[in-house]
Amino acid sequence: MIAPAKVNLYLHVAAPDDKGYHPLQSLVVFADIGDEIALEPKPSGHELKVHIDGSFAPGLDAGESNLVVKAIRRFEQATGLTVSADIRLTKVLPVASGIGGGSADAGAILLLLRQAYAPDMPDSDLEALAAAVGADGVMCLWARASIAEGYGERLTSVSVPAMPAVLVNPGIECPTPAVFRQYDAQGIFENIEAKQLFSSISSTNALIAALENTRNDLEAPAIALRPEINDVLSMLKAQPETAFARMSGSGATCFALCHSDEDAETLSRRLDELMPGAWVRACRLG
Repeated sequence: MIAPAKVNLYLHVAAPDDKGYHPLQSLVVFADIGDEIALEPKPSGHELKVHIDGSFAPGLDAGESNLVVKAIRRFEQATGLTVSADIRLTKVLPVASGIGGGSADAGAILLLLRQAYAPDMPDSDLEALAAAVGADGVMCLWARASIAEGYGERLTSVSVPAMPAVLVNPGIECPTPAVFRQYDAQGIFENIEAKQLFSSISSTNALIAALENTRNDLEAPAIALRPEINDVLSMLKAQPETAFARMSGSGATCFALCHSDEDAETLSRRLDELMPGAWVRACRLG
């Protein structure tokens, strides 16, 4: 199963509330690329094994701190079952990169677990498990274009055109907690409401016009911590195939929207040459 990359086309973040959490509003879409995860059930008594391979496997822990394992444990607690299985996770997406890799992996394994062990589990119960794993859990579980609100758990499906795009990560991690601390230190909190701009989007041009009136509030604090992000954005915006560019999530991955698959492929090839060492992928968002 593919655990697709998540992209925040805009991300508006309010001041922390009395719980210390940040209410937000975001238009999230998903790519046709992502990590790959497979589950092979084994006889009862078989020890759970998680195997991680792929470009971004080095350094990843396959133990209890891994979000896939956390999702499995939540599933076991909720169902009273013991998962006896081999899990294979192929990490294609950069780690700590603002495109939901870990949450997508957790969502994918929950879907596979339900299919294999609890086919009658209601969607609402599965959503509760995903939400308990992480703030992006529910949106990454279903991987549908949505307006996310609350802390990211309240989703309203939206219709957006399929968009050719290029994802670029400069090869750095950008931990979310540090970005939020920097954001709070800046102390600038704007109105987060923008979903009305996306009530009727029928073309890429209309989507881009709406996005021009939005922000990613975490972009400036992320750049303050990782100036390489600004280098990526400047490079993207200077390319003729780029129709719109922005950072996704808390970074460091940035995206460029293009008007055609050919433009996206051309841009991807050029960026591979201009930015050796960066992770660059052409894809479609939707």
